[in-house]
Formats: sequence, C-alpha cells, structure tokens
Amino acid sequence: MPAAVLAGGASRRMGRPKASLPYGAGTLLDFQIAKLSPIFADVFVVAKEPPRDAVSARVVLDGVKEHAAIYGLSRALEVAEDRVFVLAVDLPALTPVLVRGIGARGLETPAAALLPRADGRLQPLAGVWRRAALAPAKRRIAEGELSLHGLAEEIRPEIFDEAEWRSLDPSGRAFDNINTLEQYEAMRERA
Repeated sequence: MPAAVLAGGASRRMGRPKASLPYGAGTLLDFQIAKLSPIFADVFVVAKEPPRDAVSARVVLDGVKEHAAIYGLSRALEVAEDRVFVLAVDLPALTPVLVRGIGARGLETPAAALLPRADGRLQPLAGVWRRAALAPAKRRIAEGELSLHGLAEEIRPEIFDEAEWRSLDPSGRAFDNINTLEQYEAMRERA
C-alpha cells in the first residue's frame, strides 16, 4: 500500500506552515517522508499547494481552499487503489516500528480503516484507511460534516488499542502532535 503525508493544515495555533518547520536534517515534511520511504513502496504528500522547498515525494493537491483533514484523507483515498497509510505531518514521534505495526494490521483488516486508539481517542491521522471510506467521506464533505472522528465512527474501523500497540512503543508518546511553538520546541529537542 502507499503512504500519504497530510500536509495541508491551517496551522492556526502555530502561526506558520508546520510542514516547512526545521526538523532533524531538513523540514518536518522531509522527516515524515524519510520515515515512511523505507517502509512503503510509494509515499506521496497531500497539500493545499506545492511545498516551498523541494521534497523527495510526489505532491498531490487536495484542490480545496478550506482547511480540514477530511479533504486530505479524501484525496489520498482517491489516489490509492485500496489501502493507504495516512500520517499527519505534525505527528513526528510515531516510530518506524509502530508505523510497521499499524501497516501490518491494516493489511489484514476487512474493515474500512484500522485506527490506533491512544488515551481513549482514535487517531485517524496515523492509520490505514481503505477506499471503502471514500464514499462516506465525500458524502460527509457534501453535507458539511468535516470531522474525521465523525467519519471514523460512521465507518466502524478496526481499533488498534493502546494495550496492543504499546508493546511497539513503550513510551506511549507516539501520537503527541505539534500544534504550538512550545510543543514544536519540546518535540524537536527529543528528535
């Protein structure tokens, strides 16, 4: 299956595009692409506009001015033949070991998605989605229902519970995301 890095968020709390933040040897987007490339045969980026800096993956534009992750997911599902591993650009703590674990479980499930649950919340931006979720996503978009959690509840995904994935990431910090400059600085220090 391919992997898609969703990099089209509004970054309201950050105040600048997260994908272009310095991280590791390049940008946050470069970091996510480099993490996924050894695991998946095809890695692409879904964004609102082409990244300012050159990236080592193809870029697919979601074609919508409004910001909501469901647009990026929908576009990723349009590109994929069936399954696609979806990862938000602002989740850099997700380890390659856990990515492989989620991917392996996602290849086995007949459900429309395989989503981890952390701290009691589904993680729709770090899971495997199947093309069966595309029609419900498009309908929800048409109805103005843009919540990925709402979509996930509707399609009834297979859940990868914390008790299961913690063996792959004992830190339990895999789903810490970057929304503010303070979170960015803290995460960058751990990188």
